[in-house]
Amino acid sequence: MEGFEAIVGMARAQHGLILRGQLLASGLSPATIQRWMDCGRLEAVHRGVHRLAGAPLTWDQRLWAAVMAAGGDAVVSHRSAARLWGIHDDETIEVTVDRARALHLREVVVHRATDLVDAHVSRRRGLPTANPLRTLVDLGAVLRPTLVEDALDRALERRLVTVHGVEATIEALARRGRRGVGVLRTIVDERALGRSRPDSLLEPRMARLLRAHTLPPFVFQHEVRHDGRFVARVDFADADLRIALEVDGFESHATPRALQSDLCRQNALVALGWTVLRFTWSDVVRRPEMVAATIRRVLGSRNSA
Repeated sequence: MEGFEAIVGMARAQHGLILRGQLLASGLSPATIQRWMDCGRLEAVHRGVHRLAGAPLTWDQRLWAAVMAAGGDAVVSHRSAARLWGIHDDETIEVTVDRARALHLREVVVHRATDLVDAHVSRRRGLPTANPLRTLVDLGAVLRPTLVEDALDRALERRLVTVHGVEATIEALARRGRRGVGVLRTIVDERALGRSRPDSLLEPRMARLLRAHTLPPFVFQHEVRHDGRFVARVDFADADLRIALEVDGFESHATPRALQSDLCRQNALVALGWTVLRFTWSDVVRRPEMVAATIRRVLGSRNSA
């Protein structure tokens, strides 16, 4: 019983999982391991990886089992790494191993690479995991560009990466035929937000809307000054035509004081001849055609004037 308690403690630290090698090192014989499997005390998850009966079945457990089965150099990567970093929500189990190894695991996507160096690996929830910069490149190989861009926006918002860091990683990993680099490079090149970090996911979505509807580029986070005095910073601006686009997320006007500040700022802009267009999350996400049409009408009116 004392030996079994030690095994339970070891498995508890590994989400209810234990390696066959750990069982043997604990003093169990192959015959005892087989007897435990026959009576349901142990369940085979992958070759050499067992789950203790009664251990909760979770996504984390599946991920741990994949890494334990893949062994030594295995690293959590792609969509699994993105989920661990909180930049994409997908339950696909993915790991990367050295290219020289051929490995097949049930319900696990196994990638092989030779350029996953130590500098690209961190630890997340106790597991070796591709860092956010490397993960963004890897996502370009398995996700649609729009989903990769969403992941990039979340990584920037959480301050997991910087645009400079992303660009440096692209250059470091770029080589002919390298999957994922081209997708991420295109996203970075097309971003209308420059090097400024978005305050929320709504601003990148607005930038994407402007590109998708072939509207003229607006400057992100433009600072308006009058006679050398700061007036306001607007989300998007065409300074020549004095058109400001403001996007209001769920947090906007959270207090009367915040609402009062926004109204004063808008009145100051209007007094200087600016047209201010405000759009909500619902407008940008659910009614992008309406948003684009409104902006195009104002642009046409200003150009005519």
